[in-house]
Amino acid sequence: MNNAIEGTAEHPAITHMHAPVWVKEAADIATFLLLPLAILLLWRLFRSPRPWLSAILLLPVAVGVYARFVEPRILLSAEHEIELCGRGLPGTLRAGVVSDTHHGIFGNAMPMDRIARRLVREDVDFVLMPGDFTYYADPDEIAELVAPLGRVDVPVYAVMGNHDVGLPGPDLSAPLTAALEAADVTVLNPGEAVFNADGKYLRIAGLRDLEYADETGLPLGLPEPSPLPTIYLEHNPDTIKRSDLGRFDLMVSGHTHGGQVNIPGLTCWLTFACDTLRYGYADNPAGKLFVTSGAGMVGLPIRFGVPPKVDILELEISRCRVDAPRPAEREFFEQG
Repeated sequence: MNNAIEGTAEHPAITHMHAPVWVKEAADIATFLLLPLAILLLWRLFRSPRPWLSAILLLPVAVGVYARFVEPRILLSAEHEIELCGRGLPGTLRAGVVSDTHHGIFGNAMPMDRIARRLVREDVDFVLMPGDFTYYADPDEIAELVAPLGRVDVPVYAVMGNHDVGLPGPDLSAPLTAALEAADVTVLNPGEAVFNADGKYLRIAGLRDLEYADETGLPLGLPEPSPLPTIYLEHNPDTIKRSDLGRFDLMVSGHTHGGQVNIPGLTCWLTFACDTLRYGYADNPAGKLFVTSGAGMVGLPIRFGVPPKVDILELEISRCRVDAPRPAEREFFEQG
């Protein structure tokens, strides 16, 4: 299928070849066959003269049932402590991070309502959402999909991910931006905003999706230097490998899904998930980076070993020396 984004002066045209949407929808429907197959194998396990064969076949089917129907509906929270150097009053801020919700053709995507309720319950000061809200979503349904974010009573900042801007699929950035802004979400794509809580200041600088910038030739939208501690909000963590990023204190990204199906060793070998950082925090040569494993799915409607997650960053703002950033060292990232 030829998925083409109609070009404008601001958004040049992109053309990619990808599987038709009906193939993805068919894969979603086909996963429902796992349930009767598991029941059949379980019945044969107790009735067959060769139960060991049924047991061998039942194991991968049971894993598939769990990955399709159970794990995608588990929503976890995880806390991470990160130190930032800045001016203003020292202290701690709690940032919620959620990415890659991928609402669209997969009906088992984590509902935004549950994500919003978890953010409220975690008592965060602000929320960072580094993109990929959609996955072949119906443009007319996007407003309803993201509306629960309006119930999060702290500032929410967002950028677009590659799926939101049509890599692959339709470019949904216009209706998505309108829907997010209607839900009182600040879209920085690119752009910047200053967050202030009781004298503690942070600058949130949203960047364009790296893949989109590379495809179109548009700039990432890097901000001017600032004395404020600066968080780059960027969908793709590979951006941190670039040598032109300037000074920043932390980059927050998504995109990897934590592998989505995380089998130690195998996931890193078969996918790009570990090229930079599969999940978590790393204080690496180019700068501090946090990658969230997200909440949704692409390709197949399954998650295994990486349940949907809301990450909480305990940002300790201290008056400490700010060092100049070092160029990215490719060898470091490829350790995976």
